[in-house]
Amino acid sequence: MYDTIIIGAGPAGLYAATLAGMHKLKACLLESSFEYGGTLNLYKQKMVYDMPGYRKINAGDLIATLFDQYSEYAEDVPLRLNTKAISIDYVDDHYVLETNQGVFLTKTMLLANGGGTFEPRLLEVPEADSKSNIYYNVKDVHDFEGQELIVLGGGDSAVDWSLTLAEVAKKVTLIHRRNDFRAHEYSVDKIKQVGRVLTPYAPKGFIGYDKVDYLTIQNTEDNSIMDVPCDALFVFYGSSPAKHNLSEWGFELDDKGLIKVKSNMETTRAGIFAVGNSVTYHGKKKMISTGLGEAATAISTIGAFLYPEKTQSYKH
Repeated sequence: MYDTIIIGAGPAGLYAATLAGMHKLKACLLESSFEYGGTLNLYKQKMVYDMPGYRKINAGDLIATLFDQYSEYAEDVPLRLNTKAISIDYVDDHYVLETNQGVFLTKTMLLANGGGTFEPRLLEVPEADSKSNIYYNVKDVHDFEGQELIVLGGGDSAVDWSLTLAEVAKKVTLIHRRNDFRAHEYSVDKIKQVGRVLTPYAPKGFIGYDKVDYLTIQNTEDNSIMDVPCDALFVFYGSSPAKHNLSEWGFELDDKGLIKVKSNMETTRAGIFAVGNSVTYHGKKKMISTGLGEAATAISTIGAFLYPEKTQSYKH
C-alpha cells in the first residue's frame, strides 16, 4: 500500500517524486513511455529561458538536472517505466490502480502526466503532408546549419526554437498570424534582433515540388501576398491531446478537457491530485516552473493529510 502514486515522469512528476522522498512518503513514480522527461524529450536541444536559476538551459539538460535531483530518493521512490495507468477504483479506504504492469494500491494519487499523449497541431495547408522539409520537432539543430529557415507560431515554443535555430542558421524568419505573441515579451524582442519577424501573416501555399522552396503567406489585414524562401519549415502551433481517459476517471473537466482542481491541487475526486498542463484553475499559466510549484503544493497537502502529526519541512 503506497501513500501516493505519481503518474507521469515529466518535470512536474520528477520534482513531485523528489518532494515525496523529502517528506518520507511511501511512493512510486509511474511513466507510460520508455524514458523519463515527458514532452521535453521532443525538443532536447531547445533552449528554455524562463526556468528559475538559469539564464537559459536546453531541455535535455533540464531533464538531466531534475532527474539528478530525484536520484537521491530513487531507492525510496522507485521509477517504473513502460507502466501505463488504465483505470482506478475506490475500494474501502484506498484506490486500486490498474496498469499494464499489474495492480497498485495507494491511499492517494498525483497525476503529473500532462493529460495523456499529445500530438503536434498540423499545418492545414494543401499538400503540407507531402513536403519533405516540413518539421514539427527538431532532433538536431546542426542539421540546419547555414540554411534559411521559417518558423510558424506565436507561443514560447515557436519563439524559443527560433532563437535556438538562429545560432546555427543563415537566417530565421518567424511568421505569426497576429501582431501580438503569446510568448515572453523579452524573447520576442530578442528574436526581432537576431532574426526576421513577419506579422500578421498566415501560410497560404507552397512553391516547390517535393519540398517547400518558398512559403506563400498572406497578410491577414490587407490580404497582400509574399513568398518567403525556405530550406526548412518548422511548425510550432502547440499540441492537442491524442488520447486520454480522464473523462472516464470521474474528474470534473472544463470545455477543453482540462481537470478542474482546487487551490491545493486536489481534483473533484477526494485524495486524487493533479498538476501541470492537464489542470485548470483561475489564472493558470502553462509553464514548467508553474507545474513545479503545483507539485510542491500537492505533495505538501498529501503529506499533511496522511500524517498530520508530522512537521512539514524541506531541506532548505
